Amino acid sequence: MDEFSFSIFPNENFLDVRLYQYGWEQCGPLHSFGPFVRNHYLFHYVLSGHGQLDAADEHGTVQHYPLDPGQGFLIFPGQITTYAAQEDDPWKYVWLEFDGLRVAEYADQAGLDLGHPIYCPLTPEQGQNVGDAMLYIAEHPNASALHLVGHLCLFLDALIHTSSSRRELSGGQLRDFYIQEAVNFMEHNYAQDITVERIAEVQA
Repeated sequence: MDEFSFSIFPNENFLDVRLYQYGWEQCGPLHSFGPFVRNHYLFHYVLSGHGQLDAADEHGTVQHYPLDPGQGFLIFPGQITTYAAQEDDPWKYVWLEFDGLRVAEYADQAGLDLGHPIYCPLTPEQGQNVGDAMLYIAEHPNASALHLVGHLCLFLDALIHTSSSRRELSGGQLRDFYIQEAVNFMEHNYAQDITVERIAEVQA
């Protein structure tokens, strides 16, 4: 019989990053999920056991990825995936479903994309830090929304800095400034008739 924990994040307004649901599961032999398409990003970290991810790459071709303890996989919005536990050594994993304006950038920094969805840590100890950050969220479903989003940020930071496929990105500060200014304008003027032209005038 499967053992699991599942929680849904309260409906709060967070733009850069936000949680949707999270939990952990000790799967039974050959337990599978999919094929399925997600609306948000979904990251699994393998705590023990083994399994396999079948995921469509950027060309729509299904690729097969066997996974070991200490590895993880990122499912992207709109991507068709199926994942299944191994029969003789079924995996236990923890997961977070999240999204936000900055999540695509953070995934890119971690070196994760449709063609490379597997997280491999630089060292087992660093991978454990990622798993511990996820378990903290999964094991504190009654914490405040702000507290959990703070720990989501710590998880994303650990994911980026421990990933063996991490990418060093440059630039983007001016673009980020303009994005934030546009968001601030909309937040303070949502009751008015906001147009793209009006937002552009504010940025000029």
